[in-house]
Amino acid sequence: MKLVSRFTSTIMAMGLLVSGLLKAESDVRISIDQGVSTAQPIIVVPFKANGAVPADVAQIISDDLRNSGKFSPIPRERLPSQPGSATEIVPDQWSVLGADNVVVGQVSASGGGYNVAYQLIDVLGTSGAAGNVIAQGSFNVPAAQIRLGAHTVSDQVFEKLTQIRGAFRTKIAYVVQRGVSSYELRVSDYDGFNAFTVVSSKEPLMSPEWSPEGSKLAYVTFENKKSQVVVHDLRSGGRKVVGSLKGHNGAPAFSPDGSRVAFASNQDGQLNIYVTSASGGSPKQLTSGAGNNTEPSWSPDGGSILFTSDRSGSPQVYQMSASGGGASLIGGSGSGKISADGKNLIMVSSDKIVKRDLTSGSTEVLSSTFLDESPSISPNGTMVIYSSTKGVSKVLQLVSADGRFKANLPGAGGQYKFPAWSPYLTKQ
Repeated sequence: MKLVSRFTSTIMAMGLLVSGLLKAESDVRISIDQGVSTAQPIIVVPFKANGAVPADVAQIISDDLRNSGKFSPIPRERLPSQPGSATEIVPDQWSVLGADNVVVGQVSASGGGYNVAYQLIDVLGTSGAAGNVIAQGSFNVPAAQIRLGAHTVSDQVFEKLTQIRGAFRTKIAYVVQRGVSSYELRVSDYDGFNAFTVVSSKEPLMSPEWSPEGSKLAYVTFENKKSQVVVHDLRSGGRKVVGSLKGHNGAPAFSPDGSRVAFASNQDGQLNIYVTSASGGSPKQLTSGAGNNTEPSWSPDGGSILFTSDRSGSPQVYQMSASGGGASLIGGSGSGKISADGKNLIMVSSDKIVKRDLTSGSTEVLSSTFLDESPSISPNGTMVIYSSTKGVSKVLQLVSADGRFKANLPGAGGQYKFPAWSPYLTKQ
């Protein structure tokens, strides 16, 4: 199969994100709460391995496709055989399982890393003759990036079958609190693997948000005995304070072009929305004299800002121009975020995560957990991660944007809060 060098370059570039940081670990895992009975069946055959391989590539691909809510992988025990290529597929033996498509592949040791090769096969003949290969790829990955190689296959298969760009090579940031004086800002793969600590503190850390190109995080720190908004470069480790007004400073959000950061401050006694340069400077106040205003987020075109305000007596989501001025009521009770494609609004309403279709106005409740908050959307709009309460703990939850697939990411001790989904990390 042809080597697709742009994907090899992508994998190498994404690996730079963790260079110079602490050794990667894993502290959360996806655990299914509710599967999808009506999703499209698909078959992912265990990949043939040439030598020892440190991860089950096919299982990672299968899990990715399942987590999107759009596919229902058929269990391995039902497979008639375990072929490694399309030439070994007899379509009639596979079409009876009810799946249109089969993924097969091989993993081989190559130059200190691994070569991952796959084929996506149409066994029903919906794209032509049964047994047609409708997508394939072959690329090299460093030994430590074998999971990223599997996510690359998932992205390509997902996009081929849905015409939606895959988002399995993205990451999440979140805060872990252990006890009363131990806080860590962590970053991991979207599924909880390969986690590493960005910063540790004895004082609270809150509300991480990604820059549009994924190289920086803005978050709130109390390390200097007051709340400040900082921008942290993940590659160099450098930090810049961009919000340090009198009183509390919190809830940062990058503009879509990465040049500005919106945040909330109560320097005048009430919380208001401010905007400042992402490199620091004098903040501009956008709201005033209308209750407490917080949790800013930007529209995809950067022309408006959503925020939470109690100006009408209870917290609700409002929208205003990015330069300030009059605000219009959206509804819900807070944490409003518009998907990158501009089609849906995700927000909190009655302690649940809800999705509003911005074209039809219809609303759907996505979550079924307790005291849900801090929703964040995958860059392709197909998945939502949020924080909820389980017993006395805060945990991370994953739900497909159609509400059909639900899972939790149980942590290894501590409170898991403020999840933030990364953008696409490199051009692909």
